[in-house]
Amino acid sequence: MSGTGMSTLLRMVFRPKVKQKTRHTLASRALRLAALRIALVCACAGGVSYFINHSALERSLRSQLSFSTEQALQRESLPFREVKDLQKNFLAEFSRIYAIPEARQSLARSFDDIFYRHEDGSYTQRPGLFEGEPLPDGRRFPDMSATYAPDVTPDEDVKTRFALSYLLSYQFGSATKGRLFNFYGVVPEKGFPIYQAADIAKVFKYEGPDALKLETFEFFSRGFGGPQNDTFFTRIYWDPSNNAWMTTIATPDAPDASGKHRIMACVDVLLADLMKRTANPTLPGARATIFAADDQGTLIFDSKYADAITASAGEASISSLALADYQPLLKASRSIGAGSVSLVDSASEIAAVGRIPDTPWVLAVHYPKSLMRPAVLTNLGIVVAVGLLTLFVELFILRSILQKQVAEPLVRLIHATQLVGRSGVTVANDALPTHSDDEIGELARDFASMAARVHAAHEALEGKIRDRTSELERLNQKLVTISQTDEMTGVANRRRFDAVLASELAGLGQGQDLLMLAMVDADWFKGYNDRYGHPAGDACLKEIAGVLERNTRSQQDLVARYGGEEFAIIARIASAKNAPAIGQALCSAMAVVKLAHEGSPFGHVTLSVGIALAAPNENISPEALLLEADRALYRAKQAGRNQAVVAEPSADTPIQQIGA
Repeated sequence: MSGTGMSTLLRMVFRPKVKQKTRHTLASRALRLAALRIALVCACAGGVSYFINHSALERSLRSQLSFSTEQALQRESLPFREVKDLQKNFLAEFSRIYAIPEARQSLARSFDDIFYRHEDGSYTQRPGLFEGEPLPDGRRFPDMSATYAPDVTPDEDVKTRFALSYLLSYQFGSATKGRLFNFYGVVPEKGFPIYQAADIAKVFKYEGPDALKLETFEFFSRGFGGPQNDTFFTRIYWDPSNNAWMTTIATPDAPDASGKHRIMACVDVLLADLMKRTANPTLPGARATIFAADDQGTLIFDSKYADAITASAGEASISSLALADYQPLLKASRSIGAGSVSLVDSASEIAAVGRIPDTPWVLAVHYPKSLMRPAVLTNLGIVVAVGLLTLFVELFILRSILQKQVAEPLVRLIHATQLVGRSGVTVANDALPTHSDDEIGELARDFASMAARVHAAHEALEGKIRDRTSELERLNQKLVTISQTDEMTGVANRRRFDAVLASELAGLGQGQDLLMLAMVDADWFKGYNDRYGHPAGDACLKEIAGVLERNTRSQQDLVARYGGEEFAIIARIASAKNAPAIGQALCSAMAVVKLAHEGSPFGHVTLSVGIALAAPNENISPEALLLEADRALYRAKQAGRNQAVVAEPSADTPIQQIGA
């Protein structure tokens, strides 16, 4: 409380008494006795609150900073862990296939099919392969390109390894399309096939001032320059074509007895997303730095020193820029394990330092200490402490003078409160102390008004409950519908079919209508799936379901997916003579769609239909009727498909066939 405010309060308390009619409220009488004590409590509470809250805030901040940094370390390690695992799988698959003599012979032959030799002795993929044109054997490799330097003429072993690298780079690269920028396997004879959006055969040349020299690239010299086979990251470099910083992650295979490598898996990683996420730490006001865990502390990202990093082509480091404030961070990074976090204090900030797992990099999150003393938090702590202490002091002082004036009116008010709470009814004014002129009277009058509003709200709530109950019933009905519908095709599912078939057979009774069960099967559907793929197969089933629904009576008949490519139709018909026409209509309707099927002798998707009939009062079970329909369907298949067969009612009745 300010000095001016306290002086005003004391003048109000100790002003000379004037003979005039004054309204003595409970608050005014209590303040005269409690003002001095409140002033003392506020002064003490303010000092204590500052120190307590500052200490608690710092502990909380340290905990949040450490926890959020640990989360960031694990999150940022995920894409790099995926790359390392992918490269290890690539090398394992390469070694497995390379160890098979028959596979090596086939791969050496594939080299001549896939690659084209230029006049300078270099090799690239054949024209059109990158654009998706097929090889003579039908294989396609879109977005795959390759280059092989003319320095070493490829022998059988080089051809085998280069062709195998091409095939596996396509396999692994296409599987991660959209997640990784590229994927490529490098052979030590200075060649590599690569899966990416740009055709390197049109970019790299081996003559002139811009000639490609793989031995000058860091990933090539480090990967093939020694016996190691651990995954490594190159220094970051600026890629002008993507206008972004990049690094190459490479994993060479284990060398042979002579120390020679056969292959190395590589991925170029764009660092833009990592830098964007790092620029916005979880804690407001914090900033982040990423640097390499090397002797110099090479900077990967730091918003304060972005220009220095760019000007040095990614060579700027904590040591080269003489960043004294960062030296404790570099020192701390050498003593912590991957995924662990250490807090480093300086005069101006607290920094959380942690090693990003599966990378050679360190993440440091800086939090300025100046943000730890916000005025709002300090004042809030003081107000809470003063309010609580003032409450206890006032309760003690006011107890003697409020007993008579508060206790009895409150009993009446509590009774009215309980009445409203139990039954929700309104309360008459004469049941409350509404005639009192002090705060209790005001409270009683406000309570009476509130009780009326509560009653009205109660009635409104009852109406809402009724509305919600009605909505819940509607949703439950919707759930029942969903449980009886095939998710993919939208027609009834097997469960609904079984229930309707049993119900229809039980309800045939004394009527004249026959119950028709038609089993419908897509011809040569497995071949369709094998040729066009399962997504196309799913689309085909949806189209068949649509044809069946459009050619049945939506309000009377039931179309259901019985299983796989088999559908069933339940319908009431007036005469057995109508069954052949219905089957013919279904086959013809499917033929009109002309859904291409190169594996079918008809050239398009066709249907086979088996129809069984149940007469009124005929004691036949659902299983028996299904068996008859299945046998009829089998006959339709045996007779050449694309037709409908009606089950024979007796051995003397000939089979009815309808060709579509």
